[in-house]
Amino acid sequence: METNNLKSLDGGTINSAINENVNDFTRVMNQVDNNIEKTEMRTEDMQPDKNGKDKNGQTAETQVLTPGNSHVEKGEEEYCFPTVEELLCREREDILSLRRLPYTDIDYATYNWSVTQGCFKLSPGCKHCYAQVIAENQSKRSDTRRFKDGFKPGFNEGLLYTPLHDTRKGIVFVSPLGDFGHADITDEQRRAAIEVIQADETKVFLILTKRPETLVQLFENIPVPSNCLLGVSVESEAYLSRMDTLRKIASDNLVVSFAPLLGGMKDINFDRFVWVLIEGEATRPMGNARMVRTEWIQSIIEQAESAPIPPAIYVKQLGNNVDGMVKSKAQHGYLVKGVSYRQYPQVIRTILKNTDEELEKMNMQQKKDKEMKKERSTTKKTTTAGTGTEAEALSHVIPLSKVVKEGAKKGKVNNLYGTWVVEGEVTVIAGDTNAGKSSVTYQMGLDAASGKNTLGFPAPVKPVVDEVVYIDTELSITQLGQRFGGITISDRMKYIDATAWDLEKILSEIETIAKEWNKKKVLFILDSITVAATGSITAKVAKELMKRLKLICGRYNVTVITLMHTRKRDKSKPIEMQDLAGSAKLTDLADNVLAMAKCNATEVYVKVLKSRSNAIPDKVRYFKIRSDGYLHLEFIRECEEEDLLAQGKSKLTPEVEQEILTLRGKGYSVRKIADHMKLSKSAIDRVVQKHKDSGESSVDTIKDAQLPDNAA
Repeated sequence: METNNLKSLDGGTINSAINENVNDFTRVMNQVDNNIEKTEMRTEDMQPDKNGKDKNGQTAETQVLTPGNSHVEKGEEEYCFPTVEELLCREREDILSLRRLPYTDIDYATYNWSVTQGCFKLSPGCKHCYAQVIAENQSKRSDTRRFKDGFKPGFNEGLLYTPLHDTRKGIVFVSPLGDFGHADITDEQRRAAIEVIQADETKVFLILTKRPETLVQLFENIPVPSNCLLGVSVESEAYLSRMDTLRKIASDNLVVSFAPLLGGMKDINFDRFVWVLIEGEATRPMGNARMVRTEWIQSIIEQAESAPIPPAIYVKQLGNNVDGMVKSKAQHGYLVKGVSYRQYPQVIRTILKNTDEELEKMNMQQKKDKEMKKERSTTKKTTTAGTGTEAEALSHVIPLSKVVKEGAKKGKVNNLYGTWVVEGEVTVIAGDTNAGKSSVTYQMGLDAASGKNTLGFPAPVKPVVDEVVYIDTELSITQLGQRFGGITISDRMKYIDATAWDLEKILSEIETIAKEWNKKKVLFILDSITVAATGSITAKVAKELMKRLKLICGRYNVTVITLMHTRKRDKSKPIEMQDLAGSAKLTDLADNVLAMAKCNATEVYVKVLKSRSNAIPDKVRYFKIRSDGYLHLEFIRECEEEDLLAQGKSKLTPEVEQEILTLRGKGYSVRKIADHMKLSKSAIDRVVQKHKDSGESSVDTIKDAQLPDNAA
């Protein structure tokens, strides 16, 4: 994150203290038998000669394989891929197969498929192998079967057909806890996995290895499925030859992963490579991480962008040690000189029918789902049916009584601002043009940062949040100076000038800040989504926006307030949900919805339309707009909405007000006056209060008004 985007309202920059936040890699499954069934393959020898041609003179590159094809011709010979039905008929009944792929922690992928596991260290990049640490830790568990041999390479038949049972689309990382190319995995086992990849039309599979020669041998006899990306890991210039070895395979969907990047590289040949993955090393403790230099990363990016056919570039993380500065990987982030490189190759975008932005959102959602599952892990053993793999597969099915009990432990709802804003929730505030939406949200932010409440709710004993971040898409610095130049502002109140930002940039910034301040209570105020969206907010945009905001709130326990406009409406009628601009998805998915409406040029009211955690009040809150000191709202009282509507106010002509004051001056009660004049008690009281505040006497105002006969 570029920290100069984020400032105190008084102009000071932030020096945030960031704590280590390294996510654990997913434990896919602990209890799958390690039995291996040798699958009968229908294959013929299609060995090319030294020039890469078969006996008919055809090159392997001329053969095109798409998901769903049952075979690929190679001259007079062909390799027949089995269908999904044929593959599932091979599934052994004595092995309980996992029916759903687990999510992955890897940013550029969606799921893990541990069809093989285990490895032995081969080169310097393996020094701090996360997979080995996980395997060795799991081997110490009394209930483990999959990792009983630690990190020893093996084939997991219980996971072989899982992708065919899981119909969700996404990017699948193959063998995250091992090397698919390890010599202890047989070609027969690898072919079985490739047949599953070929049969699955809903996913793209990524295989990374430090042993590309085994893949070359494998694909001498079978073609590469078009939904399969083959990659090599290259940690330093000494291992660039792995790319040359991989290029011997007849595929145009090659990937190189510079992870962990341990040195600079020159003269990289990206021919036929469609994806470049880059990451610095992250370790526990983070002080063990080897250094990556920013210039090394920039050099790779420049070489890739200068290639005849530039590959997509994806910088996953800078790591813990960047240019000799050791910080958490969250603090270093993934921006290279302020630029994000999160690109996906065309083959992935085509097969999955998604843009880069949509793929990033898809991979973000899975991390939220995974964390929710992790929160339930403490009750998993006692709440799942059966044992072993069956229990693991049903870990999401838990008794409601336990959920209620767990929720009760978390205590009561934590209201941050009256009953309007609740910690960890998304609140939408909508309002008429010039109704004071920005004024009230700035006022709420200033109050939250300083431990006050100036809108009529009970004041807290101390600030309710550690930081308030106001993201403004409308007001200029000059306008802010005019509004708030005369008051003292807490350093907890931060400001981001987002007048030139689009919605995606804003959401990314919110998540980056939330991740870096993961130990703090943070309130974000986005003013406004209507402006940031730069166009109409469709149902799809609204749904993705709210899901993403709620995902960020849930993952990092932050709170979000966002503003939007209302449609043109009949102001003589109560304001309702349908009066809010944009898609209904905005309010459907929001936790709380408030609406602001104008009474006149100097008076407004706020109505609660939706509240997930608190009761919806029967009355609205009535305010006067004031500019003394700074532009803000002054709470008057709670009242019925109908008393403030334009229709009701139109009855309060000067003549009507004179009659009200005269009756009041004669000693008649507000109720009796209201009954006599067919007006609400609130309307009568408002007239009396207005003239009382002005210092006028009701008797002096009107001396000759006639007392009605029935005003007893």
